[in-house]
Amino acid sequence: MKKLLLAVCSSLLFTFAVAQPDTVHVSANTLRMKQLKPGLRQYVVTIQRPDKPGVLNQSLWNRDVRFENYKGRERLVIRQNWVGTDSTVNRKIFSICEKNFSPIYHTSTSFRGTAAFEFQQGQVVGSDTTRNNAFKGFQVPSPEQAFNWELDLEFFEALPLKANTVYSINFYHPGSKPGPSEKLYQVVGSEKIPTSSSTQTDCWKLRIDYDKGNYAMFWISKKEHEVLKMEESFNGVIRHKVKLSTTAGNYI
Repeated sequence: MKKLLLAVCSSLLFTFAVAQPDTVHVSANTLRMKQLKPGLRQYVVTIQRPDKPGVLNQSLWNRDVRFENYKGRERLVIRQNWVGTDSTVNRKIFSICEKNFSPIYHTSTSFRGTAAFEFQQGQVVGSDTTRNNAFKGFQVPSPEQAFNWELDLEFFEALPLKANTVYSINFYHPGSKPGPSEKLYQVVGSEKIPTSSSTQTDCWKLRIDYDKGNYAMFWISKKEHEVLKMEESFNGVIRHKVKLSTTAGNYI
């Protein structure tokens, strides 16, 4: 009887230990940059709001990833062009990072105007060299290296994803207050999803829980490491992103 009880207890302890996810604090050294392929990614993005359940706003996101010479060094440069049925979502975004995703510069132009930022040692500031920058004089502390949350789809391509793992990422959305903070993304399983070529692709499911039941889920292909789709629920707003293609096309 004692042996049986010990065996049961050991089994329960083992099950408990297996169920606890590993936590990886993501730094620039954590990333596998070889997984990030240069080229143009295209996503269809849909938004449905609770006050207009019969209306589906759609936009096309073009996100062009390049490694270019910038101020004498090769850097990661990402250009985005969002075009939507609602002109308020139209944006042009230009971001420069070191080759390990450490941000240097970020600017976004929309119907609200221009917002430009420089990521400096210990802080993020509004760029004083960008013309008509609405955020000139802006400043938030960033004591630890923060990554640009506007580049999450590309950033996830470089993560060393594996089962039963939580990734703690110090993300910052340029222009927001408060400043950077740790976001927890967990691999909650895997799933095969259909593709346009009538095949199936095995994906990791990466989830972030915000608050009050709000969340986002990303399906990231295990082979090519690209985000193939995302679904998000935030305060009743439902958003989906579905990847159309990746090409080595021209700049956007």
